[in-house]
Order: sequence, then structure tokens, then C-alpha cells
Amino acid sequence: MELETFAPHSKIFDISSESNDACGRNAVRSRDPKTNAVVCTCKTGYTNTGTGSNIVCTGMMVSHGIKKIRPHPYISDSCTVRNGACDRNAVCSHDAKTNAVVCTCKTGYTNTGSGSNMVCRDSCAVNNGGCDANAVCSHDAKTNAVVCTCKTGYTNTGSGSNVVCTGMAI
Repeated sequence: MELETFAPHSKIFDISSESNDACGRNAVRSRDPKTNAVVCTCKTGYTNTGTGSNIVCTGMMVSHGIKKIRPHPYISDSCTVRNGACDRNAVCSHDAKTNAVVCTCKTGYTNTGSGSNMVCRDSCAVNNGGCDANAVCSHDAKTNAVVCTCKTGYTNTGSGSNVVCTGMAI
């Protein structure tokens, strides 16, 4: 007998009426401290795609505007399959609370997509990487971070990471 459903990835069972396999192999069993009922929580990399009292922990998830991949109950980490459907220039990770896929553009890339379509483009190709109009945008060889360098005839009059290229009036 199901006592209560809470959170999108968990459910509580009355242990007297449920077998030991009630949670499935992609979920972790624990006990509710107040009722001592069995709580099924999907493992990291899984989310509950079941409905009502039927918990089904699957390994492919959708979050933060990424494309949906068909769920599969036997994949332990959806980021290992096609980078979780994230852009090739993105890092795939999981939300700490929901286990949903989170796509984050790598250093040197900017999300130019919208809605359900994340597109990570070279940051220098998007508004000159945020560099001054009189600067050249490039990437640090080790970190791939954007580097702004003033063009010939211009001097950086900014401070810190704020590059402001000022030319000499002739």
C-alpha cells in the first residue's frame, strides 16, 4: 500500500505490503524517520518517469532546454550517452536536487540557442567575445578563456580584466 508520494524522484511504501524489490535496481531504498516506511529515491543520473504509485527510474533526462533522448532504465549516467544530448561544446552534469541533465557551455563558448535548443558557439564569434570594438578576441591556449588584445595603434586604458582600447588622434 502506498502511503504518500513526495518529490518527483521518490515515493514511500508501507513495508508490510511491498516486496524488497519495490524500488527497482535504479533506486536507493531508505526509511522515513517518522513512519519507518520504505522510501524509494532514484539514484544519481536517474529520474522518476513513472506515474502515481509506479516509480520508474530512467537514465535519460531533460532539463535546461536540452533535447529529449528516449529514456532507458539501464543507463547509469545519461551524460555518458551522447553527452546527455548537450551541445558538443558543453559539459554535461546533473542537478543536485532532481538529477536532471544540466548543460553548461565550456569556457570560451557562449549559449546562443533559445528555449529547448542549447547551442554553444565560440565566444569570439558572439559580439567579439565581449571585447572592445578596437580589440581582437582570441582564446588562452591553456584555459580557452577569452583574451582581448588591442589592435595595432590602440592602447589598453582599462583596468584589470576590463580592456578598453584607445587610439591616438592624428
